[in-house]
Amino acid sequence: MLFNSIHFIIFFPAVIIIYFLLPVRFRRYFLLAASCYFYMSFIPKYIIILAFTTCIDYSGARLIEHYENRTNIKKAVFIISLCLNIGLLVFFKYLGMLGDIINIFGHAVRLGTVVVPEIVLPIGISFHTFQSMGYLIDVYMKRQKAVPSFIDFSLFLMYFPQLVAGPIERGPNLLAQLQKEHYLIPGNITIGGRLMLWGMFKKVVVADNLSLIADLVFKNVHSFGGIWLIVGVLCFTVQIYCDFSGYSDIAIGCAKVMDIDLMTNFDTPYFSGSVSEFWRRWHISLSTWFRDYIYIPLGGNRVSKPRWCFNQLVTFGISGIWHGANLTYAAWGLLNGLYIIAARLLKPVREFFKKLTHIDRLELLSSWLSIILTFSLISFSWIFFRAESFSDAFYVVKNIFGNTLGNFDLIPELRIYICRIVPFVLFGIELCIKSSRAKELFYHSQLLRMTSYIMCLVSIVLFGAYDNNAFIYFQF
Repeated sequence: MLFNSIHFIIFFPAVIIIYFLLPVRFRRYFLLAASCYFYMSFIPKYIIILAFTTCIDYSGARLIEHYENRTNIKKAVFIISLCLNIGLLVFFKYLGMLGDIINIFGHAVRLGTVVVPEIVLPIGISFHTFQSMGYLIDVYMKRQKAVPSFIDFSLFLMYFPQLVAGPIERGPNLLAQLQKEHYLIPGNITIGGRLMLWGMFKKVVVADNLSLIADLVFKNVHSFGGIWLIVGVLCFTVQIYCDFSGYSDIAIGCAKVMDIDLMTNFDTPYFSGSVSEFWRRWHISLSTWFRDYIYIPLGGNRVSKPRWCFNQLVTFGISGIWHGANLTYAAWGLLNGLYIIAARLLKPVREFFKKLTHIDRLELLSSWLSIILTFSLISFSWIFFRAESFSDAFYVVKNIFGNTLGNFDLIPELRIYICRIVPFVLFGIELCIKSSRAKELFYHSQLLRMTSYIMCLVSIVLFGAYDNNAFIYFQF
């Protein structure tokens, strides 16, 4: 069930009405049933996988806590539970890639070919598996207690607003809220509704219109060159942000209406002044997950410089592979890791340049130059994320500044106009969001708020693209 579907428009108000009409003791059971229905609306049989993960990690956490004083048993339970989670992820997500790698080596030594069956990837498997693993690790590390109630833990994993594409929540935040009594508060409806409306605008007006150009370019890269490759890359850069942050806004808005606060997942990342800052503001729930469960256990930044470089590359390499069973994702992750390593190693050069030019005295100019440079580096890395193969990615890199063009007659004129104008409107609004004076004006002017809501709604109705409505991150 997609957020931008008629099905959800009927489902969500019905859930809200029934949830708040029910006696408190029955609400968790109903919400769990509604969440199961939401997930089963995609591929019903895959609810079994989610149930399996739930049972494994609920039991594992309980046993870890039970055998707290018996280190060997505790460690064995933890390792087995973790391996079952990772094994499930590898089977459904990476079996095909592993088969291809085995066949490459097998062909080199003249062995037979391994035939890997085609498996449909369960929706959101990476998200709920990471959320469940994070809970398991926190219990093992004594950062939280194991949840006694199976219903509470099941709801923690299956809570429908963030089930298939995050935010990847932590136990101490979401579990504690799910166990409380909630109320239908008018202020929450206003805040949640505003977030849902803004998220829908980003998704159907911006992302889905830009996808028309981005998909055409990246699926036919050899037919384009020069300016159109740049346009394709920039369209995807804005598309993936609006698609994913739009989903997060809708998810957070849905939860807010239900009196539950999910963590912020995006914080205007394209206004970052460095790549490291970008990763503190992009997909925050996943970035902090990798920081807390991979980067810091590896030693973080409290190690020698060579080891720090290694930690960065491992963390970003795994982050890339997390996104998909294709080595282009690994290249994308490693490239971002190299950006951060280069920024640290080249810090003396930057400091010398600042002293030489005194550009730091021009604070606004210096800030915007940093933002433009960071945006350019991140946009370049998206080439590897979006390209169908390495050969396509290298073609784009090689020809992006060439003189060859392509035929864009396939794109309706209205869509081209929307793609030219709407991204500037979007980033203009986000720039205003960063301004405390603009926010103050917005919240104190009812006329401005109502005008904004109406314009947003009219844009969704008139300019929304409904022929390409799947969220990008559902495939992860």
